[in-house]
Amino acid sequence: MHPSRHGVDLPCVYSWTGLVDRMCTFITLFLPASLPHVDAAAIMERSGRRLFVQDSPSLRAAVGPGWQPWLSAGHCDCGTALASAQAEPEWKGDAERWRKKGWSEAKIDRALAEQLARHQQDQQGRRDEALGDAGQWLQRIDALLQSGAARIGLLIRDYDGSVGARQPKPPERHWSRDQLEAEDLLAFAPGTLHWIERG
Repeated sequence: MHPSRHGVDLPCVYSWTGLVDRMCTFITLFLPASLPHVDAAAIMERSGRRLFVQDSPSLRAAVGPGWQPWLSAGHCDCGTALASAQAEPEWKGDAERWRKKGWSEAKIDRALAEQLARHQQDQQGRRDEALGDAGQWLQRIDALLQSGAARIGLLIRDYDGSVGARQPKPPERHWSRDQLEAEDLLAFAPGTLHWIERG
């Protein structure tokens, strides 16, 4: 089971055929073809990830020769912290439901305060966990840049079919690694190819 970006546990439906029965999130890592695969694979494996070639002619065409798109997990990346900041659910209290039950305004105010405190505590716990995940990605990025890559690319995208199917060219954003923080990874725009350069 993988938690979705919306907090609902869903079974991972990605199969080795590359087909998805419902919308799944995948992280594509773009590495220079000149970077030895064995070096990149070792970096990813040290942190519990593996590299799988993403056979996507449209993504290869989008980045040009000299780049290889890789999936960084054997299954989908549903629930990833990357690009998750936009997916945080808005808090809505139960005041209307309680009013319909005949609760007094004072009782509703107390219940709302307790409910909001629990919501904020839950959100902080999720944020701490997300920052930990983003921190691991920063360590992977640093190791890949130190191993000889001048830049790497990250694309967090939802797919509702084959991960190799024709895809539109993603918009791009460039980052200098020395300007990139864990919070930035959380705020990445989904569907945008984020190039991270040494610096």
